Order: sequence, then structure tokens, then C-alpha cells
Amino acid sequence: MRKLTLGIVVLVFLALMGCSKKENSSDNANLNDNPIESISSKEDQISDDDHDSIVNFGKAFVNLYTGAVAEQETVSFENYISNENLLKFTNKMLELEQKQELVGGIGVNFGLENEFKEAEYKKLDEDLYYLSLTFSNQGSGMSCKLLVQSDNKSINIVDLYFGNKDGVDTIATGHPAVRKLDNPKLWDDQTWVDGVFEKLEKI
Repeated sequence: MRKLTLGIVVLVFLALMGCSKKENSSDNANLNDNPIESISSKEDQISDDDHDSIVNFGKAFVNLYTGAVAEQETVSFENYISNENLLKFTNKMLELEQKQELVGGIGVNFGLENEFKEAEYKKLDEDLYYLSLTFSNQGSGMSCKLLVQSDNKSINIVDLYFGNKDGVDTIATGHPAVRKLDNPKLWDDQTWVDGVFEKLEKI
């Protein structure tokens, strides 16, 4: 009788452990599966009808980034960013902000599911768009500015800026009052890029 009872207890314990692992893996899948492929356009340039696609693309990137900070996960931004310098910077910014988050050095709440307010959207050129997303997580307000460009029937982020107080990008790329997002070739300027990475090394 004791063996039977012990066997049932062990089976129940194993079943509960299995459920727990499944739930955890499901949470990670939400974060890891969040990247969406670059949204194709019917023509070489994005039309005004693709406003929602660009906004949703930006929101997916924000959720992926802030979710990765909160969950301390390594993720890929290659579905959003093709410029190697910007991709390298975004990966480094994520790494540093995850470290800040662990020691409570960030004054905002990061998470995977953010509440977005109305987006500011401007067409700057034939294939260039400015997107400003204001959002919050657990009552903590944040924003992300993106420069999005159409290229080979897809869209890519060519510049980005969260601009949080004491945030890595604020320290490395400039104060919100001076940091502009209007140059799609900014991350091709190696002198500027070298200066950014020099600042990153000091953080």
C-alpha cells in the first residue's frame, strides 16, 4: 500500500513538473517566435496603404526588444535590421540594458506586451518613413523612434532610438534634444559609428 501511495505521489509530481516546463517553454516561445519577417510590399516602394504594416512592424520590434530585456533572453533582430552596424549596436544595447535591468539600474518597466498609444507616422521620402511609438508597460511610459526604409520589396529599420533616461542609446548616440532620425545612411558613417562604440565600451 505504501509503495502504491508513493508511486502515485511520484507520478503526480512528475506530471506537475512536466506542466511547469511546458508553461515555461511556452513563455519563451512567445518571445523567440515574436520576430516577424520583413513585410513585403507589392511594389518597390511602400505605398500609403502600408501605413498599418509599418506601424505593426515597429510595434513587433518594440515588443521583441523590451520583452528580451525583461526576460533576459538573447533574440535575433535580423528580421528587422539589415545594416550590420545598427544590428551590432542593437545587440550590444540589449546586452547592456539586460545587465542594468538585473541590478535595478533602469527607471522603466520592460515587458513583452506593451500598451501602445497612437503612432506618429511621417513619409520623409519615396522610400523612407519616420515612426514614433509611445507605449507603456505596467504604467511605465516609454517611446521608440524608428526610421524605416523600403528595400527590395521589404522594410527595414535603418535607425532607432528609445531615448530612455540613462538608457544606453541616450548615452551612446545623444540626448533626445539633439538626436535626430532623418538620415538613412547614419549607420554607414564609420567615424560616427566608431564614436558610438567607444562610448559603449565605457558604460
